[in-house]
Amino acid sequence: MREVDFIKLTEKIAERKPAVERELLLGKNEDRLFRKRPRDPHEAEVLDRLSVEKWKRYVKEGKIKYLGKREWYYDPS
Repeated sequence: MREVDFIKLTEKIAERKPAVERELLLGKNEDRLFRKRPRDPHEAEVLDRLSVEKWKRYVKEGKIKYLGKREWYYDPS
């Protein structure tokens, strides 16, 4: 049976990870390009605000139900 040194394995994975992820993203769909630049801070703030407002609206409409402190249910209908 072959033995594996997990430290070396982890290092090897970390070494190749960026190239593999980039290759996967490029080969996924030729029509859709992945983001090449970081988001503008203002754009990120606006998107965050929109997401929070959408969440609050879903709670108000009853689409999101809180089952506990850290558990909730989303009804997509």
